[in-house]
Amino acid sequence: MHPARAGFRAVFQQPGLILGETAWRWAFGAAAWTLVVVAVHRILAQVDVTQAELLIARRSDLFLIADACARIIYQVLPRLARESLVLVPAICVMWIAAATVGRAVTLKGLLPESETRNSGLGSLAALHFFRSIFTLATIVAFFGAMFLAGIAMPTQNPTTAAVVWLFLAALVAFCWSMVNWFLALAPIWIVRDGRTALQSIADSVDFYRRNPGPYVAVAWWFGFLRAIAMVAALIAAAIAASIAQGSIPAAVASGVAVTLAYFAGADLLYIARLAAFVALSDSSQLSALSSQPTTPSPQPVPQPEL
Repeated sequence: MHPARAGFRAVFQQPGLILGETAWRWAFGAAAWTLVVVAVHRILAQVDVTQAELLIARRSDLFLIADACARIIYQVLPRLARESLVLVPAICVMWIAAATVGRAVTLKGLLPESETRNSGLGSLAALHFFRSIFTLATIVAFFGAMFLAGIAMPTQNPTTAAVVWLFLAALVAFCWSMVNWFLALAPIWIVRDGRTALQSIADSVDFYRRNPGPYVAVAWWFGFLRAIAMVAALIAAAIAASIAQGSIPAAVASGVAVTLAYFAGADLLYIARLAAFVALSDSSQLSALSSQPTTPSPQPVPQPEL
């Protein structure tokens, strides 16, 4: 059976896996967005917008509007930096906790009980700590690329600077997606084989090296399904916005409904993809064991007759 089909079959045979994957992801998302909304509310509450700036904003002079926005941003940035010192570590800690427990539960449901060595919560927490640090470094690299592009390119040609930054940002995003892909599959070896965080990363890379064809096939199929889901969500959002006919509450409600439906479908694809790679890993282990040569048992040496 194709690993992608085996992944969907394993997930649909255990609907609790879909609920578990959705639960831990949505719980983290709700908590993170709550912290972000509270932080933004606190920042805006401390911003002093004068009556003159409000009058400027109502005028059609773009230069005056840009000057008023620059003054507001000048007030916001220091407060944003202070809030980020608390907000970013809090979100990272919540992500590590939610991903560690959620991935341990879902993998125990995917793997037979005889194959799970232990929960591996410590190694899973270390692995997701590495993922969070790597993601933060990627975000810093995005802003660093923007800063370097602005310094290297002359101010008379902002289009060239934007093109250079887009190229650097695409390169950073590609590197992040490649590394994050291997990190996302590493928990399989932690829960199943009891490996440490660093050992599981090496196992994840070695798994691709030993099975490049089936590995890429599974990744391609689920990437294709994810693209179809995204296009369908965009089309549904456009249709819902046209049906709303200018009603802002109806447009917002329909947009939220389409977004949640897309996230639910994406969570289904996430857990099915993980199950597919578990099936591919199990099949590659069986084929490796069957291909090993069997040594014949030693035959007794006949004793010479006296």
